[in-house]
Amino acid sequence: MKFLAKLRHALAHRIPLYIPPYVIRDADVAAYHELAGKMNDAIKAQDLSAYDALSAERLSLGRFQPWISQSFAKGAKPVVFRPQMLSDFKTIEELGRKMLEELSGGS
Repeated sequence: MKFLAKLRHALAHRIPLYIPPYVIRDADVAAYHELAGKMNDAIKAQDLSAYDALSAERLSLGRFQPWISQSFAKGAKPVVFRPQMLSDFKTIEELGRKMLEELSGGS
């Protein structure tokens, strides 16, 4: 719980929230790096269609994980977005939209 309190204070007062677009599973790291090397070779050969195909293949190795982090530093602990957090956000957003609609005259 102490960790979450520190995370909350850092996010609320100084460090913007970071949500990684994707993560690479340990089993796919070698293939990810191999594809990056092939992408470099394709660029050097000015083969943009091969580069695009390799880039798409490399991106397909990524998996979205609902994690947040306050730091890129080694040892920073990611925190998982819980489904309840997302549900709460949706509720707050809906209430905010309804309030704005009422304040603007209901149109």
